[in-house]
Amino acid sequence: MFRKYCILLVALAFIEASATYAWGDQASVNVDISGLSGARLRNVEAALTLPPGIVKDNVVEERWLERFAGKVPKRVADALEPFGFYRSETTVEIEKSDELTYRVMVSVNPGPQTTVRSLEIRLAGEGHQEKSLLRIISEFPLKQGSPLDHRLYEQGKLELRLEANNLGYLEGLYTTRVIRVEPGQDAADIELVFATGPQFYFGETTFNDANESYPEDFLRRFLTYRQGEVFSHRQLHRSRLRFYAADRFDNVLMVPLMDEKVGRKIPVRVDLSAGKRHRLRPGIGYGTDTGARVSLSYKYMKSGEHPHGFLADLSLAEKTQFFETSYTIPRPDSADDNLIGTVGVREEDLDAYETWMFYVEAERTYGLGRGKIGSLFLRYLYEDGDVDNEDDEIAKLVIPGVRYYQRAYDDPLNPNSGYQFRVELRGSHDALLSNLTIGQVIAAGSFMLPLTRNLTLHPRVEAATTVKDDEFSDIPPSMRFFIGGNNSVRGYAYKSRGPENKYGDVIGGDSLLVGSLELEYALNEQWGLALFYDAGSAFDAGEDMDVYQGAGIGVRRYTQIGPIKLDIATRVNDDNDKVRLHFSVGFDI
Repeated sequence: MFRKYCILLVALAFIEASATYAWGDQASVNVDISGLSGARLRNVEAALTLPPGIVKDNVVEERWLERFAGKVPKRVADALEPFGFYRSETTVEIEKSDELTYRVMVSVNPGPQTTVRSLEIRLAGEGHQEKSLLRIISEFPLKQGSPLDHRLYEQGKLELRLEANNLGYLEGLYTTRVIRVEPGQDAADIELVFATGPQFYFGETTFNDANESYPEDFLRRFLTYRQGEVFSHRQLHRSRLRFYAADRFDNVLMVPLMDEKVGRKIPVRVDLSAGKRHRLRPGIGYGTDTGARVSLSYKYMKSGEHPHGFLADLSLAEKTQFFETSYTIPRPDSADDNLIGTVGVREEDLDAYETWMFYVEAERTYGLGRGKIGSLFLRYLYEDGDVDNEDDEIAKLVIPGVRYYQRAYDDPLNPNSGYQFRVELRGSHDALLSNLTIGQVIAAGSFMLPLTRNLTLHPRVEAATTVKDDEFSDIPPSMRFFIGGNNSVRGYAYKSRGPENKYGDVIGGDSLLVGSLELEYALNEQWGLALFYDAGSAFDAGEDMDVYQGAGIGVRRYTQIGPIKLDIATRVNDDNDKVRLHFSVGFDI
């Protein structure tokens, strides 16, 4: 028993000593820097990171600390040179608060900043007259008379080399790259000569289908280039994205065979691994336009000689429910050439209207190159709607139409620049198995314009109008226009505003005009802030427009499925200045 108590006492003593060491006063050395801010301060802070060994066994090694302090002025000078400061002055003092706490006081006077006295950038070689290369030179981040910043210098060099690479000049290099700095005059002379070398072209493309699932002519649909065209890593990347967008492949590698080039032609090998043919994806979420929702998606991607695709989507939300199936038959020309058959049922229960519709559609899409898609479609629509609390006539329409869509972004999920545009012409005639004669034009565009490295302007516009022979009351709810919602005027509920009848019920309009301006600031790769203003009107052509306006702020979370958006909006010209929350995922027109 006595031995047990002795062991227990020793253990308690050990624990107490460990706790005292772990939680008692700790030796520390802090480096305080004054005279700098922003990127310059961050660079100096990184340069003055304390080396290991200054604090050892909870004791500050003063000799090592003094050696570190002696090196501070040189480290500060080296950290400031990339910003064009070559005559900085730094003083260092070591303050000892007590036996365990030390402060290294660093006071920095960066001195005058060097300016670019002369800047000469030239192209040599086969591509010396390439317009895009000359444009990049004219837009070089450093200018004559501007402060010397080595970061901008390296950025400009990289942009020029990457553009040359994307134009097929794969062996381009800088034969001259000189920065002559005269610290006494605070001036720098820059000379750059970029030799493009020969231009290369795409050679033969071969496919290594690990599962041998698809015929070669089907796989070639996804290539965005042809043999003999100028070689471009950008086109390889675009082709890879198209393979992934088909949702048929788990892994795709575009491998340029540089060592096997024949003359100026570079062959490419595409390594593919086919994904599962059957895919079932349940989902749960929330959007302020739809409310809480659950969804289920089933996709079947047939392989072999006839790689058709089947898709079934079910979505049950508070305000909208739909079930839709589609069958896709690929055409041989490109990945965007398809025959698509669609059958669906949709129900909406909104403040402005209730409707139930059944539709069948056949569509032939045509890839027009560089993100452009055109299509012809024929739709049959059966819709039973109630707009103003009265039983409206059931719409039975055969609707032929034309669609055009164009999209170009630098990144498909979280883009920094680019645009998308769509336009649709559709109509029906009572002589063509329809009980309504109507024609509509709908167009929308969305743009992303980078203003600075972190600041982007997002303009958005949508317009539509209707030509009709029948009474407006005969138009079904799905073909009327309303205002409000995430992609309309924020601050108002989804499709809650528009022309009203004599009883004050919102019945929608035959025309639409909506515009939006949004400034988005990226705090880092994961988060961003937004400031926006929306304005728009749903109206009847030839009559006065009631313009609704909303403004507010938002938070962006950048993810692999696109940005998650949370916006707080208020109404600008409404007596009811109610604040409304808007939530959505992804980006759209």
